[in-house]
Amino acid sequence: MRKTKLMVTHPEVTSQELDDFVSGRGPIRMGLRIAVLQGVIDKAPIDQLSRRHNLSRQGIYDLVKRANEKGIKGVEEEKRSGRPSSLTPEISKNLKEILLQPPTSQGYNQSLWNGPLVRTYIKEKHDIDIGRSQVNNWIHSIDFSLQRGRKKYSKADPEKQEAFVEALKKTPKSAT
Repeated sequence: MRKTKLMVTHPEVTSQELDDFVSGRGPIRMGLRIAVLQGVIDKAPIDQLSRRHNLSRQGIYDLVKRANEKGIKGVEEEKRSGRPSSLTPEISKNLKEILLQPPTSQGYNQSLWNGPLVRTYIKEKHDIDIGRSQVNNWIHSIDFSLQRGRKKYSKADPEKQEAFVEALKKTPKSAT
């Protein structure tokens, strides 16, 4: 089997340019790519680079090919396409308004919003079925955070505490 000689041929990709590039940027994930390219420029064996950086040989070849085609810009991560979020600006605005009000204003027998209840609300009002973790991501994306229930206060009204416990028991099972 004949070994192919791997070389960086783009004139823009030099050791000095890579050093300047990484010092101005800072993302850590680019450091690995730059270290691999530095190794290729210094003529380090591919097997050694592969083991040292825990990359496949093909990954190194692809990186060098990208650097040869695009220069320094080939080191940067490109924007990837993906599925658009179901959280539209309209839903986001609506969710902000709703979370500022207690759940009882929407007809729920609960005194505080929680993840399963927000999930139920989104399913009922917007017909979007999302997972529990994604509900929390959405809540954080609109600058809210869910608060945990607190223990009973010794000076609190016992009747209101019992009403809260009853409301909690009436929470629909589908919300969990």
